[in-house]
Amino acid sequence: MKHLLSLLFAGILFFALPVSPKAMEVVTYANPVNVLVYQGNSVSILINGNYQLFNKQTGAITPLSTNTTLTVQYTPTGIVVSDGTSTYTSTLGFTIQETKGVYALSLLKVNTTLYRGSADITSQTNKLQVVNILDMEDYLKGVVPNEMPSSWPKEALKAQAIAARSYAEKTKGTLTTNPNTQVYGGYSSEKATTNQAVDETKGLYVKYNGQVIQAFFHSTSGGKTANVGDVWNSNQSLFPYLSSVSDPYESSPYSNWSFTFTPTTILQSFGFTASSTVLYDVSITKKGVNGEIGAVTVMTSAGEKTISGNESTIRSLFPINDTRYYNKLLSNWFTITVNKDGGLYVQTLAGKTPLYSLSGQQVQTTAGVQAITDAGNVKVQTTDGVTTIPSTIGTVTSVIVNGKGWGHRIGMSQYGAKAFAERGWTAEQILQYYFKGAVVSK
Repeated sequence: MKHLLSLLFAGILFFALPVSPKAMEVVTYANPVNVLVYQGNSVSILINGNYQLFNKQTGAITPLSTNTTLTVQYTPTGIVVSDGTSTYTSTLGFTIQETKGVYALSLLKVNTTLYRGSADITSQTNKLQVVNILDMEDYLKGVVPNEMPSSWPKEALKAQAIAARSYAEKTKGTLTTNPNTQVYGGYSSEKATTNQAVDETKGLYVKYNGQVIQAFFHSTSGGKTANVGDVWNSNQSLFPYLSSVSDPYESSPYSNWSFTFTPTTILQSFGFTASSTVLYDVSITKKGVNGEIGAVTVMTSAGEKTISGNESTIRSLFPINDTRYYNKLLSNWFTITVNKDGGLYVQTLAGKTPLYSLSGQQVQTTAGVQAITDAGNVKVQTTDGVTTIPSTIGTVTSVIVNGKGWGHRIGMSQYGAKAFAERGWTAEQILQYYFKGAVVSK
């Protein structure tokens, strides 16, 4: 009887002892993609589905119940994660691992956005970073509806899916959620039509000589796409598939546009901040075969300055106070009209030459050659009599920029793809038109 009681007591003790959490089987992704979805000091992550928390410093694994909210904070001594009951710390960070379990769909809600897949949490440059790790095909479902309206023709959506897949595959590394790479809105932004476009093109890429290419795309070409060598500092011969093609059917609200800039805005873009600086003239230097601009020059009372560079540099010289356009000019394919308050010219042996200022100019008078010191009190003889020249004459009053297209204009025009799809073109035909010599294949 004593022996039986001893066994019973031992059994009670056995079941009363705490059991170490058993790690679940972690989901692996056939073609994983990393996307930076948050950077800051503190973030809230809601668990929805099958997940566990892996401490990268200690190796400890903590099962996570669905509907658990994790508060993640950066501290100088490590990352701290709290589930409201327990707190975990790691100097190396954590991974919220998707596991196999009872839920058919697992999602992470990072602040207000739902994402498929897992999340890697680390600290970089004294900030918290959350990187969404998921399969390529699931990633694309969060990209396509943010890069192209989900209501557009099916073949255009499929072309977008293939281009985005190719870009991500070639880029790899850590992608972002913004246009610096591709716009990604996670599960929260998915649409049935774009999900279908991704599923129907699964594994398809744009390739050149058998290699996946960075299949760049943009909103609107303005009638012609650009040579990569004309808008970026790239060797055109290395990218024959990124050559200019016409866009005969493209119809976009951004095909043609016009913006007007004040002298103050232009001067500040060129680094002239003194209020006394006067803008005398603005000129542009065409670089591309279509007329893309490669340099802009300003003549000012503080001297002449030229800024040259790629399309992003040129576009930034003309800032637009509108986040829809990322606060810069829509493209580097444009012309300018410089409006001035009158104009000053001098006749030389070489012809008529503009004169930007009277100050310091040498003139012949009855008393001999003299330098003009009071530019606001100069009188000249005209057919209407003696006229005083205002000190502001010849200065810029406004600069009108008329341009075409939106974006870098390299590769596939999204509005152009829409137009081709409306005319019966397939996704493969669209992509092979915009990327010369390329093919679409697995």
